[in-house]
Amino acid sequence: MEKQLERPLRTAIAFLEGQGYRYAVIGGIALAQWGVVRATRDVDIKVFVPNTDYAGVREALRTEFPHRARQHAPDNPLIVAVNIDDVIVDFLLAVPGYEEQIIERAVRRDLNGFSAWICSAEDLIIQKIYSGRDKDWPDVEALLIAQDGKLDEAYIEDWLEQFAEVLEKPEILTKYRQLIEKIKMMRAK
Repeated sequence: MEKQLERPLRTAIAFLEGQGYRYAVIGGIALAQWGVVRATRDVDIKVFVPNTDYAGVREALRTEFPHRARQHAPDNPLIVAVNIDDVIVDFLLAVPGYEEQIIERAVRRDLNGFSAWICSAEDLIIQKIYSGRDKDWPDVEALLIAQDGKLDEAYIEDWLEQFAEVLEKPEILTKYRQLIEKIKMMRAK
């Protein structure tokens, strides 16, 4: 993990755990925990919202971390973007269903002397694919290679089938399957 992210991450986690909020670190920090290191300049944390009290969780986060980040971005009620020690920390409030499962399946990992709940490799792959951003596909491929033989492929496939149908984007499932075949062919060489 990049040094400038450590203190903001520790601060955010200490607050969440102190308040009893369940969470999962996602994004670039989670990628590194699953063997894919790339530069990242922010901290992304998926936060479980008890009793669907979104207003209460937003208020608690904004009170603890009053320095708002991305002040010119449109307001999104599911994202509380704050600035901690000159680093943007995005608290992404989980919606019921799949996003809660991300937090349930998170794994406690050691991060240079402190520990945090990290999103599973499978859920990181699923999130990156359903986000629909072209820039996430290289991360997906790198994760599939780094975690080759260790992933619950049926779990990933099941969720991607559901998202492909709900989002009316069958191409995400096709592209994922093509990547799997590409990696199998690489492995066979």
